[in-house]
Amino acid sequence: MARLLRSPIAAVGAGLYLLAFACAALYPVFDRRTFSGIAAVLLAMPWIDYLPSAWPSLFLAAMLNTIVIYVLLAALTLAPALLRRLLGAD
Repeated sequence: MARLLRSPIAAVGAGLYLLAFACAALYPVFDRRTFSGIAAVLLAMPWIDYLPSAWPSLFLAAMLNTIVIYVLLAALTLAPALLRRLLGAD
């Protein structure tokens, strides 16, 4: 479990997602066209459908996605070592 929390690849992936979300969330401040905020909403999928429609829920959805991305990337980085250990034990 401790190795899962210290994964640098997962931290970089989650950080890139947060950077992309921050840029997408700030874009409507500079561009007032009709669908300028759609990128932030799409990056917050699928949680945005289950949360109330207030603007803080958009950031909560982004945080949930960040956690999911981090856990998946950390699990993928640990998978080869686990497979080697399982296959090498025969």
